[in-house]
Amino acid sequence: MAQGWRCAELGAGAGSIARWLADRVGDAGSVTAVDRDTSLLTELGRRDNVTVVTGDLGTMDLGSSCFDLVHSRSVLMHLEDPDQVIDRVVKALRPGGVVFFEEADGTPAQRAARGGDLPAPFRDVMVPLAAAWTWARGLAARLESMGLVDVHDDVREDLLTGASPGASFWRETLGTIRPIVTDGPRMEAAGRPAIDSSSVDAMLELLEDPAFSAPFTARHRVSARAPAAGGIDVEGAATG
Repeated sequence: MAQGWRCAELGAGAGSIARWLADRVGDAGSVTAVDRDTSLLTELGRRDNVTVVTGDLGTMDLGSSCFDLVHSRSVLMHLEDPDQVIDRVVKALRPGGVVFFEEADGTPAQRAARGGDLPAPFRDVMVPLAAAWTWARGLAARLESMGLVDVHDDVREDLLTGASPGASFWRETLGTIRPIVTDGPRMEAAGRPAIDSSSVDAMLELLEDPAFSAPFTARHRVSARAPAAGGIDVEGAATG
């Protein structure tokens, strides 16, 4: 990344990555920070080189040949059709432009569950959540099939440990999604079993216990570059 780059941060959240990008591209560059809820980005949006966009990544048009870098972190894996978003991201890359996606795969939790040596709350609450995270494991191959080059997939497995920053994140997240995952009819309609409320309580207690630790996710840090010459056919091939 260099001064003058045009960047997009998909799922900007509170703006930490967008702010970091804006500092590095300088006044000659630009950062487009996209999120469905941009209420935490008001101050960042006052910067001359930052544009805050409120929108749904599942449907919004990202433009054509307009970005040198597109980044997302733990966003695309939660969308209904992330492959459609990837198609639009690749179309939006300038020649030589780079994508960098950080997305999670639930394989470690599932593998640990098969071994059977897990606390019951983790097995009942966190493993079903992680089981839905399968998309990231095929992301590098998809980018390569679309004609991107220099494709790299750096995979690092993470533990979920009590009384850690990750545990604090999941305490907040479980509080947010609890009404959904414990709603029997709603979960049945989604093709997934509901989680018992007492299991959620027990998992929240584990997340406060520094003695608790379990394999949870594999973090895929996938990077790739559009060819410097020619273009990309989003149906699956590079054009020269």
